[in-house]
Amino acid sequence: MNVGTLADLGQIDGMPSVPSIARFIAARGDFPVIQRGRYGKPFVLDLDAAAAFIREHWRDGRNERTVRRIATMREVAAAAPQQTLPGLFDHDAPDASAK
Repeated sequence: MNVGTLADLGQIDGMPSVPSIARFIAARGDFPVIQRGRYGKPFVLDLDAAAAFIREHWRDGRNERTVRRIATMREVAAAAPQQTLPGLFDHDAPDASAK
């Protein structure tokens, strides 16, 4: 077993950036972690297992999550009433400069 940290994992060819790996670990509860990192304590990973997991799952569901997020944003936008500032775009509103 080749043990290392997130920085070590990020140095392996073909791996995403360290911040991307950290987000990936947070999103995937099944990521092979020996010890989770905390403030002042680094993640401890089996580098071979972690690299294999990333190669197998890196793009899994990524597009699916994006599609779901966009669909949710559209639903929220469609459900919310459209709001405009009164009078600014109404051509029938009284003209303030006519006074």
